[in-house]
Amino acid sequence: MITYIDDSDVKNNLPVKECVDELREAFISYGKGESDSSPRDRINGKDFVFSTMPAFYEKRGIAGLKTYIFGKNGYRFFVIIFDTADPQRLYAIDANVLGQIRTGAISAMVTSMLVKKKTINYTIIGSGFQAESQLSSISEFYHLENAYVYSRNFDHARKFAQKSSIKVEPVKDLSCLLDSDVIASATDTKKPIFNYSMLPEKYHINLIGSNVLGSREADKDVMENSQILIEENSAQSEMESSEISDIRDRKKIITLGEFVANPDKYNRSKTVFKCLGIGLEDLAAGYVVLKNMTLL
Repeated sequence: MITYIDDSDVKNNLPVKECVDELREAFISYGKGESDSSPRDRINGKDFVFSTMPAFYEKRGIAGLKTYIFGKNGYRFFVIIFDTADPQRLYAIDANVLGQIRTGAISAMVTSMLVKKKTINYTIIGSGFQAESQLSSISEFYHLENAYVYSRNFDHARKFAQKSSIKVEPVKDLSCLLDSDVIASATDTKKPIFNYSMLPEKYHINLIGSNVLGSREADKDVMENSQILIEENSAQSEMESSEISDIRDRKKIITLGEFVANPDKYNRSKTVFKCLGIGLEDLAAGYVVLKNMTLL
């Protein structure tokens, strides 16, 4: 039997904090080798790119993948989940909203395990679809004393601030970074937007924009001067992230599974999380939806 779940069902059944809790459980499982997730596989067509991100989540008894097509004729995201105890039970979940929520949630999860104070200054670089969930997710865990949004097109930043339910100030430059405890970058840039000289003495950065080798949101000196760099899947980072693959000191790079298992071991004042997205995250988010709909 195939059960279809649309974006509206996802939105109504995927609270950010519950998603964060489940993502933490998934990466504990991943770190122990009890679950697994393969790097993204891309097939290039004439006018589109087709991607798959398979995984299994042993603790919840599910396996499946995120899959999507993106091209000149549009895009569609889906998560397919099998019940491993009964493979005839198959769930097809629209994953546009799911992907947005889980990406915000995974950034908030990592941040909350590193930045212990409850009131912060926050900057979001980018003003699109993913920037919305970065801001809303972080606000679930922190009081935002000051929140800033920057876009290369200031009008985009201004419109983002106007429609946001969270108070955020649009800015024309990135001088606000020096006053920011937490920084998120969610852009499609190919060239770095900021460098190390623009950063405060202590910071945590979530980089979520680029997943194509050769592109970078943060300058190389940001990565070289940070103390800990967190990645989801080492093989995927080598294929998709110049920010990680170009690092000379490999000892500072840790997987998210390692970090979640022992976050206090990696408590530093200059940290970066490079989020590329792996299928395990989509399975964990999908599990929350199915559980809340009493389907699993």
